[in-house]
Amino acid sequence: MLRNGTIAALAFTLVGAPGIASAQINFDKSVYYVGMGDSVAAGEGALPVTGGYVYDLYSHGVFGATNATDFANIALRGARSWELRNQQVPQVLCAEPALRPTVVTITAGANDFLRGDANIVAIARRVAEAVDLLLNNRATPLVSGPALDPVTGAPCRALSGVTILVSNYYSIPHPDPTISALLDAALGGFDQALRFWLQFVAVPAGSHVKVVDLYTPSFGERGLVTIERRGGIDGPFDFDVHPTNVGHSFIARQFGDAWRGIQ
Repeated sequence: MLRNGTIAALAFTLVGAPGIASAQINFDKSVYYVGMGDSVAAGEGALPVTGGYVYDLYSHGVFGATNATDFANIALRGARSWELRNQQVPQVLCAEPALRPTVVTITAGANDFLRGDANIVAIARRVAEAVDLLLNNRATPLVSGPALDPVTGAPCRALSGVTILVSNYYSIPHPDPTISALLDAALGGFDQALRFWLQFVAVPAGSHVKVVDLYTPSFGERGLVTIERRGGIDGPFDFDVHPTNVGHSFIARQFGDAWRGIQ
């Protein structure tokens, strides 16, 4: 036999459930934010990884209220400048959602030199080429040709009315002075080369490109990189370069400041 309390609870559940389910509203979207790049952009180092800087920027409404913002993070652990330019860019350009990206953030290039590519200038150029393709997707002084639709073979549409924020990298405080100097030379060189190549990117009217400087403001900061944490380094060449939670918050602040600087 059902007691009165049980009947009342069941009735509440049956009546209340449809109301709860129908309470979700799909707001019209005016902003579409896409994160691109490597494991730093993917959230590696943050606990949980969905606390990484890309997710912070979205969830804190930096680019627009979350209920009016579409969001995707296509960054990939281990991705190099090659994957950014050759795979991620065509994915963004050729997908053709109803609302195309209005804000794009990019962090890429470190995996190239951490995996043995010493040509810092060429690495930075590929990142700039990715930006060029997103904005123009045609042959330019930087790129030889457009990203093509895999079915039609036609060039995919370039983005319009988009703000692209592309970052350099924070300093990595390796305890060995020799390795620290090598890392610093690579990171500083990447910063300079990225700025050099981006000046050749034609930015259409209504769009914006800005370098987000993580490198300079990271000097003297503590706790930004997992190499400083327990278990973050097992040997001179076995160390973790990803941001901590503090580091991801730091990166998000730099991106947010850059965004507000062009509004």
